[in-house]
Amino acid sequence: MKKIALLFFASTISLAGFAQAKKKRPIDGRIYAIILTEESDKKKKPEPIKDDMTFVAVGKFKSNYMVQAQFPQSDYEFEVDSTSTPVTMKFTVESKNADEGRFSWEGTIEGDNVTGTAIIRKKGKIIHSYAFTGTHKNKKKVKPAPKVVAAP
Repeated sequence: MKKIALLFFASTISLAGFAQAKKKRPIDGRIYAIILTEESDKKKKPEPIKDDMTFVAVGKFKSNYMVQAQFPQSDYEFEVDSTSTPVTMKFTVESKNADEGRFSWEGTIEGDNVTGTAIIRKKGKIIHSYAFTGTHKNKKKVKPAPKVVAAP
């Protein structure tokens, strides 16, 4: 009987830990279409870069440009300001690659819009600095109201 009670207790604790690890964050699953504009002192400005940034489930962040530049998807941190209208969320991401590079993101989400900065560093030196703006891409579309059929 003690073995059964111990087994039940152990399985309950492991299930509770699993449920907590899968806790959904308010921006999980959102995709934003963004434009990265390099901030540069050069006379000829580089072309803006179109990108998608995704807040993957379970607190991970990725962008197509970030992955293309050999940086893995990384954890993101966020804080919600529910006193503002619309509700504002600030997020930060720090991704590191094998070449001692770091890709840092800081941004603010207000309603369906996102703005912020993205910086690529190598050995502590800033290689590229970007400003970005974008909009929520994968919003659920409102279903049309059903058609009313007149009774015969």
